[in-house]
Amino acid sequence: MARNWVGFVLTLTALASMPSLAAPENQARREENTPAASARTGPEILMYVMPGCGYCEKLRTVLTARGVSWTELDISSSADAKREFSAKGGLGTPMLVIGDEVIQGLDTTRIDAALSKSGITVR
Repeated sequence: MARNWVGFVLTLTALASMPSLAAPENQARREENTPAASARTGPEILMYVMPGCGYCEKLRTVLTARGVSWTELDISSSADAKREFSAKGGLGTPMLVIGDEVIQGLDTTRIDAALSKSGITVR
């Protein structure tokens, strides 16, 4: 019985030391694989999200349909992302930042205007 616990503890130790599982607060930024990931020009696009956010999923669909790539920051798993979110006036997710434009929620009219203003061509 003691041998099983030792194996269990060793397994947990090994998993905790893996870069993909250790220190999630340092893993806030995640580049999305979108069709335009290598073709993007213009400012960085940041999307602040939380797990289980239905509007976040809808915004991902909108951005993908427009051929836009973005960087996601999960405010529930990253203290740095949460601080950035709050500093930019974040109230809820999704929150999109395109250049200096902060867009709360899913507002496709403002998103398209900010993309155009930033010189980002959408399809």
